[in-house]
Amino acid sequence: MFFVTKKIKYRILKFCFLILFFTFLPLSSWAEETSLRQGFPAPKFTLNTLEGETFNLIDLKGKQKLIFLYFYQLDNPNSLKGIEELTKYFQEHIIEEKYQLIMIHSLAEFKEEDKIKIKEFWEKQNISPIVLLDEQNQVESLYKVVKIPSAFFLDGNLVLKRVYPGFQDKQQTIMFQYLSYFLNAQEKKAPAKKEKDARCDEGVCPPPED
Repeated sequence: MFFVTKKIKYRILKFCFLILFFTFLPLSSWAEETSLRQGFPAPKFTLNTLEGETFNLIDLKGKQKLIFLYFYQLDNPNSLKGIEELTKYFQEHIIEEKYQLIMIHSLAEFKEEDKIKIKEFWEKQNISPIVLLDEQNQVESLYKVVKIPSAFFLDGNLVLKRVYPGFQDKQQTIMFQYLSYFLNAQEKKAPAKKEKDARCDEGVCPPPED
């Protein structure tokens, strides 16, 4: 009869533990890499730009103070309103820190007419973000986007800092406040108006200064 000593039992258990550890280690690493939690690394991805070039999120690591991911769709009214407000914000503020604005258009399948429509839209805008095509909604699913539009703030180390799902006036206000804080942005001052000359009231205005 064969008897298993405590020492052999210990070695068997240790061997089984090592097998389980190294078997599930890749799975654990993948889960951590793709988890979506504030304060943790954001999911990495690679997409094609509107110009057909390859964009890899990891290439921006350490190069920007803030990376602004904005999931949108042209047939969504709130997306268009959100882009309009974003454009207004960046036009009215002086930004001291480096940032990158990335627009991600998700669609099950991009046809050539879809790409033309998106390109024509951005040619008319007063901001120039990186425009990415998320075919089959892969990155949208990766970031667990449930409302369009949705905004994600990543810091320079690609750590997720803030998430703003959907479009609500109050939420937009909070988002822009945080954006100003993170980028040390200052609102541009309106040009000072010249005081009206008192002689104009009497119908005799002096000639304009050169």
